[in-house]
Amino acid sequence: MRTRRWSEFGSETLSEMTVRARSDSGLRAHIHRRNLGPLGFVVVTSSAAEASSSAACPGPWAREADDCLMLTVLDHGRSSLSQSRWSADLQTGDIVIRDLNKPWVSRSDADVGLILIKIPYSVAARGHPDPERLVGRHLSAADPRVAFASDVIRASKRALQTVDEESWNARLGPVLESVFHMICHEGSVPLGGEPCASHRSLHRAATGFIARNLADPDLSVGGVAKALGVSTRHLQRAFLDSGTSPREFILQQRLAEAARLLRRNQGAQRQRITDIAFSLGFGDASHFTRAFARHFGTPPSAYRSDAT
Repeated sequence: MRTRRWSEFGSETLSEMTVRARSDSGLRAHIHRRNLGPLGFVVVTSSAAEASSSAACPGPWAREADDCLMLTVLDHGRSSLSQSRWSADLQTGDIVIRDLNKPWVSRSDADVGLILIKIPYSVAARGHPDPERLVGRHLSAADPRVAFASDVIRASKRALQTVDEESWNARLGPVLESVFHMICHEGSVPLGGEPCASHRSLHRAATGFIARNLADPDLSVGGVAKALGVSTRHLQRAFLDSGTSPREFILQQRLAEAARLLRRNQGAQRQRITDIAFSLGFGDASHFTRAFARHFGTPPSAYRSDAT
């Protein structure tokens, strides 16, 4: 892929960026991406190069999830990745998480392969009280738990390159989400933790609170604002850039979680659809069914059948 085209596609996939070769032979690079439900999977191979972004927001593909973190796995070679307050020298199998809302630099001195997984912030918030503190955490493959996670992710890359079945790809998303939660748990974080701009921080705090309280039937915009110590109007302004209101976001997150449960609840132990609705704060099963059908274009029962 030529340097200009690589920069354009990379800017759309990650954030506005420039790429320059670091060898006299020029740039040899490939980048492929795929959606796996709410997650995204990106495979990058490149000769020696430096890619950098000074942008303060993700590109269009990364923004599909509204806000996200980018889990980076070094598939082969060696590479360094840095943002304003942290830097990580990666070896094969190492994992680090970056925030595409901040400038970054990725550099390699020889051929390198990277796997990037787009993790929606709301997904990260289900298992971590403050996902921003994960940014910059360098997880070494010398830890057998990290090595296991890397092996699963790298095996997923090989499978995606050879298996072209949409239903199988959809099932892979929850597997990778589980891997993320397994290694990105609350704990000491030696790197990262940089505060964001006011509205972005409030948006992320609200996202986390909503993700952890979807089961509360009384979850409301006013309740979220009160819990975060801000006015309702301030909270609504924080959601303006995302193109949705806090009320719509709560509904979207409930429906997304319902879809995840419908995909995973199969066989004799599966939950009734009404139980799923009530477990996610819907007070009326018929309202849930109508909202689900409007959002996904099919009722919950048909959605579950299609996932089997």
